[in-house]
Amino acid sequence: MIKRQRENRILEILAQAGEEVSVLEIAQRIGRVSSVTIRRDIVRLAGEGRVERTHGGALLQPASAEVAEAPAPRENALQDEIEGVDAIVLPPIGGRGADTLRMLAKRRHIPFLAESSPQEGGVYLGPDNFTAGRELGRAAGRMMAGAIAEARLLLVSLETLPNTRARCDGFIKGFGETFSGVVRPWRVDGQGSFRIALRASLDAFAAYPDINVIFGVNDHSVLAAIEASDRAGVADVSAFSVGGEGGALFDALASRGKLKAASALFPEIVGIRAVETLASALHGGAMPEEVRTPHVVVTPDTLDRYYRKAGAGWGLAPEAEASILGGAERPAFVRSVGPRRAIGFVPHYPAHDWYRNMARAMRERAEALGFELRIAAPQSGIAREIAAIRRLIARSAARLVQAGDTILINGGILSALLADELMSRTGITIVTNAVDVMERLSGRPGLKVIMTSGEYQPKDRCLVGPSLGALFETMRVDRAFLSVDGISPHFGASATDERLALAAKRFVDASREVVVMADHSLVGVEASHRIVALGAIDDLITDSASLPADRLAFASMGTRITLADEEPEEMAAPRTGRPVADRRKA
Repeated sequence: MIKRQRENRILEILAQAGEEVSVLEIAQRIGRVSSVTIRRDIVRLAGEGRVERTHGGALLQPASAEVAEAPAPRENALQDEIEGVDAIVLPPIGGRGADTLRMLAKRRHIPFLAESSPQEGGVYLGPDNFTAGRELGRAAGRMMAGAIAEARLLLVSLETLPNTRARCDGFIKGFGETFSGVVRPWRVDGQGSFRIALRASLDAFAAYPDINVIFGVNDHSVLAAIEASDRAGVADVSAFSVGGEGGALFDALASRGKLKAASALFPEIVGIRAVETLASALHGGAMPEEVRTPHVVVTPDTLDRYYRKAGAGWGLAPEAEASILGGAERPAFVRSVGPRRAIGFVPHYPAHDWYRNMARAMRERAEALGFELRIAAPQSGIAREIAAIRRLIARSAARLVQAGDTILINGGILSALLADELMSRTGITIVTNAVDVMERLSGRPGLKVIMTSGEYQPKDRCLVGPSLGALFETMRVDRAFLSVDGISPHFGASATDERLALAAKRFVDASREVVVMADHSLVGVEASHRIVALGAIDDLITDSASLPADRLAFASMGTRITLADEEPEEMAAPRTGRPVADRRKA
């Protein structure tokens, strides 16, 4: 693609989005072009006044909207992101965007795996969902036999997907085969959302407080139902789930509380089998009729045979991986040579543990075999929704800032959005190491902007390095506002870049109060480099899509939680921070 074609394509992508798009996303959507090249194109377009550069990306200047070609329907955004791949893994997402991808695979005759649920034109990749549910149901029926005379069963399903309906149907079937007493089932639709499943389960317990057995079609469904039983004060409940997506479920299972067993589906194994199957096909092998992946009923007594606690999280036991993969019929393949071919993956719920673990395993296996893995958001509206949530978080953070305050702001998307919220304010001193923050706020009447010293790091447009901290030897500020790459109860706030993490730690040391801004996709995530432990963080501003279990863990350690999408607009008064000792010891 020649330079002018790339520039027109960049303008088209920005026009379609109507908001900031990252360099990485633009490169992925164009295909066969590096991020370095896209960044140079953006610099050139910005010099012509056609786009506005942002932290890691670009926005279309209003005057340039007419230059771009007419934007394609938003449903085609998925096709744009995946157009250049050589094979694709597509979970059961909905909407016309998914239909576009299926047609793309058919038109280009590329290998297509339908993950979790059968799809037209794709080779099914996943477990036998009915059997996974049925075997768990049989195990649950045996456990409950003799313990209860009547099973009052709450099933939290996801009715829009055939795979989750099959799990639910299988559980009912298996439970009835081994439980000799009366079974009274109630089935609710959790819609794959913790929040909706919790609401539906609370209603179920309010109407039927004698429910004594719970089944969830995935981790979020069962964890929501268990929390609902806790809130309803129902102690005598036994819970079961299909999934085994990540650490929260395994923590619940290991605690030997209400969760008695789970049918683990091993997202790591699914990811490995996906890449190996497509790698074989791209080397000329025939696609199989289907790729069945394993499931195992796991109890607290057998959990460590398959998953082990590793620091703050859980990992698949190496011997389990070897045993499961060794017993599977695996395709023959060799490491790819020549130009790297790309495998596309469109995770259904990108922030869920299942797809995080599956994507991690796919990336590792793809790299080992010499392939590129491209991951795209499933619905075209997800990026827009996250952008809106981030604006709410920035607005909520800005309400903590009062005239007379001296604050620190580090680099990052949320930090730039916070700077936008502060543009019209007066009587505030802002200390920052971020060029984007400085450019937005410098010269604004009533605002004083101080840049730290340090070495310029171009890819992040920030100052970093040992000299950055010299300013803080003689300065103490009211609050530090941190944009981070992850925050978890065990690891605290973290960043993907070591030098940015050290710079943020300097900010913490110099502040009386520390506020972390992180949308739900970053809550529970542990990036490579810790900034500070959770005990050094006074406030976390996030949104209601973050898991309640994570928020409870933060609150139990003294961190105040603000849900920006539920915070009343009239809230404006800052909260008094905890007495702060020398944070250099944190």
